[in-house]
Amino acid sequence: MVLSCRASRRQKNKSREQRMGKRGVRPNEESQAFPEAVRPQRVTSIHRSVLLAFAVTMLTCMMSSVLKSMSDHVTAIWLTNAILLGQMMLVAPRERYWVLAGGIAGNMVANLLGERLGVALSYTLADTLEVLIAFSFAPRIGVVAELLRPKALLRFLAGGVILAPLLSGLLATALLRSQLSGQLLPNLANWLVTHALSLVLFTPTAVVFWNGEAADLLRADRRVKTVGLLLLVCVVTIGVVAQSRMPLLYWALLPIVLLAFQTDVAGVMVGLLLCLAITVLFTMHGIGPLWIFPYPNMEARIFSLQLFMLAALGIALPISATLVSRDRLVALLREGERRYRILAENATDIVMSVTLDGRLTYVSPRAQTVMQRNADELIGAYFPDLVIADDRAALATAIENLALGASEISQVSRFRRPDGQILWLETYLRPVIDPFSGQPESLTATTRDITARKAAEQRLADERLELQGLAYRDGLTGLFNRRHFDLELASQWRQLAAVEDSGFTAVVMIDIDAYKSYNDHYGHQRGDECLRTIAQTIAMSARRPTDIVARYGGEEFALILRETDLHGGRVVAERIRRAVEGLQVPHLASPVGMVTISLGVAALQPREGGDAASLVAAADRALYEAKRRGRNQTFAAEEGGTHAGSTV
Repeated sequence: MVLSCRASRRQKNKSREQRMGKRGVRPNEESQAFPEAVRPQRVTSIHRSVLLAFAVTMLTCMMSSVLKSMSDHVTAIWLTNAILLGQMMLVAPRERYWVLAGGIAGNMVANLLGERLGVALSYTLADTLEVLIAFSFAPRIGVVAELLRPKALLRFLAGGVILAPLLSGLLATALLRSQLSGQLLPNLANWLVTHALSLVLFTPTAVVFWNGEAADLLRADRRVKTVGLLLLVCVVTIGVVAQSRMPLLYWALLPIVLLAFQTDVAGVMVGLLLCLAITVLFTMHGIGPLWIFPYPNMEARIFSLQLFMLAALGIALPISATLVSRDRLVALLREGERRYRILAENATDIVMSVTLDGRLTYVSPRAQTVMQRNADELIGAYFPDLVIADDRAALATAIENLALGASEISQVSRFRRPDGQILWLETYLRPVIDPFSGQPESLTATTRDITARKAAEQRLADERLELQGLAYRDGLTGLFNRRHFDLELASQWRQLAAVEDSGFTAVVMIDIDAYKSYNDHYGHQRGDECLRTIAQTIAMSARRPTDIVARYGGEEFALILRETDLHGGRVVAERIRRAVEGLQVPHLASPVGMVTISLGVAALQPREGGDAASLVAAADRALYEAKRRGRNQTFAAEEGGTHAGSTV
């Protein structure tokens, strides 16, 4: 009676809360745009949850008092705490402690209707402590099956079902010591058993009704089967407990076991609810197998009834937990197989399973596209026989090595298609290890068509050379970098030194005047733009295809002018200086008010035993001299020393 009323009220409460939750999703999503519209809906949701917790808790407390009066004031089951706990586990986080407050108020009001203030307050404090401790150990779940996961279930049983009733019972017996009749230990034991059974049974049952899983049992595709099994539970239970001549109480567990094997956890919890409700109802009215035996008092009879509840739980929950784990594993296996099939059948490679002696047991459909062979026709074939004769021995040896313990082998083989075309196939072979013996039990092979790769090797080599060329470019200006400059100058020096009467080679070193001041004044981004602009101007001024223009480092640039003497180098340098000056790039941090450059020119005739570095050093000294003499000028170093030169 208490059970069905409590479950009905809890189901309505849960359905109402679910509807509120669904409506609450939209305000949360729109809270940024409509904060004032969301606030009233949140407040309404909390109000409903509090009122519902208050009403349900008060009703279940009152109904438990009715059960106590029917059983000579011995509590058979205590529904209140379990149902309040289930509600707290499912409501939104911001509503949990509001729900607890409503439950405490309902508990207190119900106790005041039948007890003095001190007694009522003691019972309410003990119940509140029990709910808080149990809630701290209860997992946050969405469906009842999540509660039966091993770690979550053990945590809940240890903390919520054993520790919480024990501590609340100690508090209750301590506060009510003067009110309790008999020894304290039996009273504590009765409290512990009663509350523990209530928490372990009715918490998941409440979850089933609150989250809609109970209503889902009536879904069209499962309605007939579920209703039939639940009716069988009711009929068998009534048949067992409606008579007081034969001790057949535990025969009522048989349909519960059948229900556990045939339905999910929600169905089992509803079946247990019906079985226990019928059993309690008949027993409290003096009917049933428990009245056959000469129990000394009603307390002993209630204890036997609680043992029956414990037996029902001990049988149904392990079965349900095992089936939940099995279903999860089966689902994972099916999902893994499905994903493997999808990957294998849609992969660009051919995926195969091979026995240790080289026979194919699975070939993915990709074989039709690549090899122009039907995948089903290849099943059972000896894998090495599929490649051309010259490559069979190597492939067979690779398979033998894997069977003997090799971890992975890559083998390139040639395959002749029915149209006569030769394919290059690269196969990766790996062993599948038996988890018990640790030995290979089969092989997996992934075969890829690399014919196009083989045909494109030369093209790839050319592209690789081009990429190497990019390594000699400056990323900011697009000019050659210093590495290329040094290599090119050294190469030209060696070539010209080997030729008698070779011409001169000139080097021009260029530096942007007051570039640091430009960077500090305009920023690095404008500084980079300035570098790119000057680099383009220098490159346009060096007109011959053989001229090498490079960014030497920072704001420095360098030119290699082949077959150019000092006079020719000076002409090119001066052309570059005037071109940069003509840009009229503003430079407020410079004394001249615009960007200018200084240039140093040197020219030597390459000779055996000479050094290209000496030419760069001479040009660099000439650049230094140009900057010393006032910047925005070109200084040409005559052979024999820097200062013995000329300024333009």
